[in-house]
Amino acid sequence: MRNTEKDPLVLAAMVSAGAMIAFQVAGKATRDAVFLSAFPVTTLPTMILASAGVSILAVLLASRLISTKGPRAVVPSAFGASSILLVAEWMIYSMAPRAATIVLYLHMAGFGAILVSGFWSIISEMFDPRTAKAKIGRIAAAGTLGGLVGGVIAERTAAMFSVTAMLPILAIFHFICALLNRRLRAPKTILQPHSISKKSAPESKSGFEVLRAVPYLKQLALLVMIGTVAEALLDYVLKAHASGTFTQGHQLMRFFAIFYTGISLVTFLVQATLSRYSLQQFGLTTTMSTVPFTVVAGGFGSLVWPGLFSTGFVRGVQSILGSSLFKSGYELLYAPVPPADKRAAKTIVDVAFDKLGDALAAGVIRLVLLAGFSALINNRLLTLIAMMLGVLSLVLTSRLSSGYVATLEKSLLSRAADLDLMGIDERTTRNTMLRTLGTLDLGAVRPLSPIVREQPRQPTTEKTGTDPLVRRMLDLQSDSAAIVRAALTNQKTMDPLLIAPAIRLLARDDVSEDAVRALRINAAAIVGQLTDALLNVEEDFAVRRRIPRILAYCPSTRAVEGLMSGLSDTRFEVRFSCGRGLSKICGADPTLRPPAEKIYTETHREITKGKRQSELPRVLDQYEDRAGSDNADSAPGNVLWNSTDIRLEHIFRLLSLCLHPEPLHVAFQALHTNDTYLRGTALEYLESILPPGIRETLLQFLEGSSRPVGKGRPADQIAAELMQSRSQIKVKLTLAR
Repeated sequence: MRNTEKDPLVLAAMVSAGAMIAFQVAGKATRDAVFLSAFPVTTLPTMILASAGVSILAVLLASRLISTKGPRAVVPSAFGASSILLVAEWMIYSMAPRAATIVLYLHMAGFGAILVSGFWSIISEMFDPRTAKAKIGRIAAAGTLGGLVGGVIAERTAAMFSVTAMLPILAIFHFICALLNRRLRAPKTILQPHSISKKSAPESKSGFEVLRAVPYLKQLALLVMIGTVAEALLDYVLKAHASGTFTQGHQLMRFFAIFYTGISLVTFLVQATLSRYSLQQFGLTTTMSTVPFTVVAGGFGSLVWPGLFSTGFVRGVQSILGSSLFKSGYELLYAPVPPADKRAAKTIVDVAFDKLGDALAAGVIRLVLLAGFSALINNRLLTLIAMMLGVLSLVLTSRLSSGYVATLEKSLLSRAADLDLMGIDERTTRNTMLRTLGTLDLGAVRPLSPIVREQPRQPTTEKTGTDPLVRRMLDLQSDSAAIVRAALTNQKTMDPLLIAPAIRLLARDDVSEDAVRALRINAAAIVGQLTDALLNVEEDFAVRRRIPRILAYCPSTRAVEGLMSGLSDTRFEVRFSCGRGLSKICGADPTLRPPAEKIYTETHREITKGKRQSELPRVLDQYEDRAGSDNADSAPGNVLWNSTDIRLEHIFRLLSLCLHPEPLHVAFQALHTNDTYLRGTALEYLESILPPGIRETLLQFLEGSSRPVGKGRPADQIAAELMQSRSQIKVKLTLAR
């Protein structure tokens, strides 16, 4: 019953999406060909500026109507009005071609992007989140297929008839959309997140009010605007080359039709094969960065080899990635935004700032043209500006990641009971959800979520009438270090619901030590959570480098396995901290020592990495068993693996896991003296006890590649000699300091 109810809706949405994108592809080809046939390319900036103004006014009206009446009440009527207007433009073109051309250009600007955004707003409200995951992909694929059909129709119409013969065909496309969009509605069984009574509904805010209040949406708007400016500049350069190469209207029409059709085809292939994989493997912002990177790299190529082919290639790849990889990530950025804010602001961000970018691009183009340079210099200068904007977009995209994670975490904490991890493919989203929710009992959180949203953060000492556990969760998120410390130290055993917030506190320098001490008490019960956070490359670096200090107080096989996995991390301090943790655990319980071959493998890898480093790595935290630490003298056995070269400290600590630690430590100290005899004895000892492979690598690291490997004496004899020299080594080290 469920499938039969929804399949007609999906079919209607698929056909509507196909007709809508067919209109977009064929309409852009028609608009560009008609305009460049009637006006020189130098008038294009003025037209872009005028169309941007019309679009912004249309967006303000559409955003208000959609926010108050809903997209289903507005979008079908807008499709119908567009269809009627196209017929009128076709009828007046024979009488006033230039006026009809201007109206067509403004029409495409005022209706195109708004109708696409409104259509997807309807689709997003039709299904519950789980059903949407399965259905929206089919609808988007139908839209891409429609783009191919629209491009082919435009090319064949230009070849067989006149350019303006496309206008009534475009009207038919939008008429189909108007009919089908009236059928699109949410099934009665679906209760939308925003479905609230008028009495209880809060006063609706305008999109600009939402933008002022939500910095995350401001970042999105800025990214859209800058990206559009770069796109419009490259688009002008392409059209300048096209108008210089093709002089007749039908030639321009066929060129643009083939160009946009090819883009639609490749976009479909990229979306079907790479979008999901890229989101899974690289995350949102890295996937989105492909577009500005293409602008920078491709722009450089077109500067070196200018012409229609190179410019068309750059513009085409930019459009392909923008409609596939970038769009896939961009739409997911709205996932954590509350529905009311999304309704009010999304159309403004998607369309108004897009058109504002067009207006800025038009101004830049006019300034360049007013300078009076040649056409070749104009095109190169505009390409260079687009490349600079591409670099800026890369920076903004990388910074957007933190805003997305923060917004998602806020949404997760307020709507934990409604969330579902199944079927989430995007890596950043899934990792953030896992890190934020931790071991939350969603059934327990459900009735408490209204309190979490409304209750102000107060110290646990105040009587607020709130459940103590919820109050303590809020205290752990406080900006006040005193409140956080009170919440961490106000209990002997930490409730499972507080573990995930406490782990996040490791990123804060002002309370990280308090969080370490609190989590150590519970370390045995939360080894899995700690290991997951340690090995999560998306996790904050400060969190990952401090987790081993907690695992070190949990002598267990699971903790040792987690720390061993951490030795493969790309960041040195994470590996260094894991080595310390292993040393502490194995020093307390030698039976937990990992197999020697695994230790030698990790040590060999560490030596290889150390040899490639041009500068000595640094550690940011103050560790308990390092010289200068308040607790240095209390380290187990007063064995301090301190060195001016912290790489050696880490390497020898690893070796101590599978070699006799006492003579190894004496040899380590001897290497730091200026006594040639003691250093030679230490090197001879290492040569005698280390297995082949790592022996040569370490000795070359310590002395250089020119040292000959001798026959050597028995290891026991050398170790005894080292132990007899222990007091002498200590004296020399003291004098050296």
